[in-house]
Amino acid sequence: MARVLYVTIPADGHVNPTLGLVKQLVDNGEEVVYMCSEEYRDRLAQTGAQFRAYQLDEPVFRDLGFNPTEFKHPLHFTDFMLRGIIELHIPEILRQIETDSFDYLIFDSLFGWGGAILGEKLGIPTICSVTNLAFAEPLSQIVEVFDASDVDVNALYERVTQTAQSIARICNVPVPAIEDITRQFGDMKIVFTSREFQPDADKLDDSYIFTGPSITSRPDAPSFPFEKLRSPHDKVVYISMGSILTKDVELYKLCFAAFQDIPAQFVLSCGRDTELESFGDHIPPNFIVEPYVPQLEVLQQADAFITHAGMNSTSEALYFHVPLVMIPLSSDQPIVAKRVEELGAGIMLDRGQLTPTALKDALLQVLNESTYKERAMQVGDSLRNAGGYKEAARRIMEMFVPD
Repeated sequence: MARVLYVTIPADGHVNPTLGLVKQLVDNGEEVVYMCSEEYRDRLAQTGAQFRAYQLDEPVFRDLGFNPTEFKHPLHFTDFMLRGIIELHIPEILRQIETDSFDYLIFDSLFGWGGAILGEKLGIPTICSVTNLAFAEPLSQIVEVFDASDVDVNALYERVTQTAQSIARICNVPVPAIEDITRQFGDMKIVFTSREFQPDADKLDDSYIFTGPSITSRPDAPSFPFEKLRSPHDKVVYISMGSILTKDVELYKLCFAAFQDIPAQFVLSCGRDTELESFGDHIPPNFIVEPYVPQLEVLQQADAFITHAGMNSTSEALYFHVPLVMIPLSSDQPIVAKRVEELGAGIMLDRGQLTPTALKDALLQVLNESTYKERAMQVGDSLRNAGGYKEAARRIMEMFVPD
């Protein structure tokens, strides 16, 4: 069978969707070498893949000041990809695999041009792993993500250009057009959503394969008192702002104020870096607050989900037919939230104008108006019917069979 190189970025929202696919490829007889940072070794080894770590230079991230909430212009995202991902990792990955041979490459979409460099150097077919929504338009046209009113665009463009030229010299490849650095390269793009959920899907060619989210059990999920979920209340509301932007204590206190009188059991996943002591005596009796909860299992019992609208969390909620109240914070979250609202499966709120009353009204609307649940079921069914990781593995192996 084939020998596969899989390269992705060190983020839960990009690694977790790939676990089912990698395990299925291994079960189908493929030999998968998976490269990511050391913290994901145990999680990825459980798939049966051979894990190799590349070095994650956290001081570089801190020095560069990369923070998704601070991206105000499309070139900030390009700069992040170039200096935070491609420049740091592509030369190292090439050094690590210089004596290896592979039949095809799968790489995370945030490697962008870097994935194309790897494919060119290895001389093998390439597949782009798209764990967010695909870009149907150039990134520069997705205006709702950015506010560039106070950005020195000329200086930013010059920095991006110089970095791209440096990478091209090191890797001995041509310099791409700036707008192509963030493009989804690859002979095939595996998009972990449904064609129905993808905005402007008709603008994407046949190389985009929509397989829905890759929902698999997580052996590292923590224990949880599930017996408390329906006692004494009939409704369950789950609150999580993802694995990166979790230390917004003031937002959690807004939730406490908004929901303390609602007859429902609330489950708040506040993140491992949030100190529970910071909540003081603000936690109402109808709340269970934990640093980390088994999200998939809780969602299967939830009646509503209050979320930052990260792609992974949103997909998982809709897969289990859970309507959403969304508070997008950064990156592609406004796009995801807008799409959910367009499809009638949730309500989007503005973090900058959030009040306890607005939060409460939105949640009660989602809980009490049946159309939100009905639309969440329709979208969820489209995600389920797309085939998941089994369909993704089938399409990959069907196209990339070694000679």
